[in-house]
Amino acid sequence: MQDFLKLTTEELNQLDKQALIAIIVSLQQQLDTISKQLGLLTEQIALMNQRSFGRKTEQVDGQMEIPECFNEPEALSDASPEPEITEVIVSSYTRKNKSTREEKLEGLPARIYDHRLSDEELKERFPNGYKELPPEIYKRLSVIPATFLVDEHHVHVYAAKDNDGTIVKANPPPSLFRNSIATPSLVGMSIAAKYANHMPLERQSKLFESNGIHLGTNTLANWMMRSTEEYLTLVYDELKKQLIRDSRVIHADETHCNVTNDGRPAGSQSWMWVYRNGKCDAAHPIVIYDFQKTRRTDHPREFLEDYSGVLVTDGYQPYHTLDKQRDDLNVAGCWVHAKRKFAELVKAKSPNSLDGTVASEAAKKISRIFQLDNKLDGLSKSERERQRRITVKPAVDAFFTWAKSEITKVAAGGATYKGLQYCINQEKFLRVFLKNGDVPMDNNRAEQAIRPFTLGRKNWVMINTLRGAETSAILYSLVETARANNLRTYEYMTLLLEELMKHADDTNLDFIQELLPWSEKVKSQCHSLKKT
Repeated sequence: MQDFLKLTTEELNQLDKQALIAIIVSLQQQLDTISKQLGLLTEQIALMNQRSFGRKTEQVDGQMEIPECFNEPEALSDASPEPEITEVIVSSYTRKNKSTREEKLEGLPARIYDHRLSDEELKERFPNGYKELPPEIYKRLSVIPATFLVDEHHVHVYAAKDNDGTIVKANPPPSLFRNSIATPSLVGMSIAAKYANHMPLERQSKLFESNGIHLGTNTLANWMMRSTEEYLTLVYDELKKQLIRDSRVIHADETHCNVTNDGRPAGSQSWMWVYRNGKCDAAHPIVIYDFQKTRRTDHPREFLEDYSGVLVTDGYQPYHTLDKQRDDLNVAGCWVHAKRKFAELVKAKSPNSLDGTVASEAAKKISRIFQLDNKLDGLSKSERERQRRITVKPAVDAFFTWAKSEITKVAAGGATYKGLQYCINQEKFLRVFLKNGDVPMDNNRAEQAIRPFTLGRKNWVMINTLRGAETSAILYSLVETARANNLRTYEYMTLLLEELMKHADDTNLDFIQELLPWSEKVKSQCHSLKKT
């Protein structure tokens, strides 16, 4: 092919009109190709810079010596003997109540201090007598560090005076574990600290030590594993059953985790799946974690086997496979994921280069759809569906028409191209919300539910065994379900262990209904003081 850029002025003057037109068209095509390649490279460089400078992942050496690097309940749990109460030094002072303040301090225990004038002072100032008016009240907030008490249970024993051999003993209290000093409050506090506040057991042990309590990480780990396997799994199973049976909408997501001893080659990734019911099921919020060794379709298929309704997810293919295989399961897409692909690119570019780009226009159009739909909050299901057809659907139709037109104009393989391609491929699932007023535009509920696990993962980095991973799934489920129901995590975990150990030998499990987060008994004892 002749290089038109090397033609001299004289050679160009000798060409006829048709030849010049052909040259110009060819050069325009070359320029268009170069522009697309330049745009692709610019996008890639911008994204690489953004990810490099914004990266905050923790680099871990292969030879880790950090005691907190494992998810300790399974890494540290062993057959070590239970500590004796004489091995634990306990502070001797008695806990007092705390002061309160209106609204912000409402519901906290209070201790009252009376400030009075003496009788002599009153007689001096009121020689003709006095009457007392309502006192002025000034409120301050105080704090007392964690207080530990030894519970001594004296079980009285009785014998007949005539020594006929009859001996009667009072009923001993139920114990959490046989021959153990563990109590529901102590184990409940440790669970809440680790799974609600992301405090590894190693740090908890050091905190106990600072208060004069010698509890090793292996002891705490043993208690956490046993309490889950012997008691808490009963509540987990009931919550899972009700999630599948009663939910109209379920949100799903998954994140990776590392399990070191699972029988596979080193470096194999495992997955923690999370399922949460929708906002339309707000009366009974439920969050269920489900640990699996792989990311295959088999896992959500098995978990959702008895579920009929809408499943809100990201664009991961296994969910779409379920949609094809089942008529009673309808998968809805997430517009936040669709927008994120453009928003990341817009964020990576300089402000001066934002206006007029396809990525910025796509982000604006999707934001506009969100704005229109947000105005419908508070409407009934049927009215929201009607308004979506009138106001939201035209904007959605216009977006997909625009996306299908613009994808032919951007460089194939670039971030903008991939974003448009994602939206077009997910169109069927992204449109589901238009026909069902219970379905949201996003999968934020699942992402919010799985975030505590990802935050905890930064502390312990990896899980040691499959048994520990399954334990973590149960404990995260109970803690996050409690928080979703506005319960105080420590109080709820303590209540569960107190009640479950009373029913350790029961075959009738109806009592579990009274231990679910929305029961009146639980709400009266564990409801959070924070306003919702």
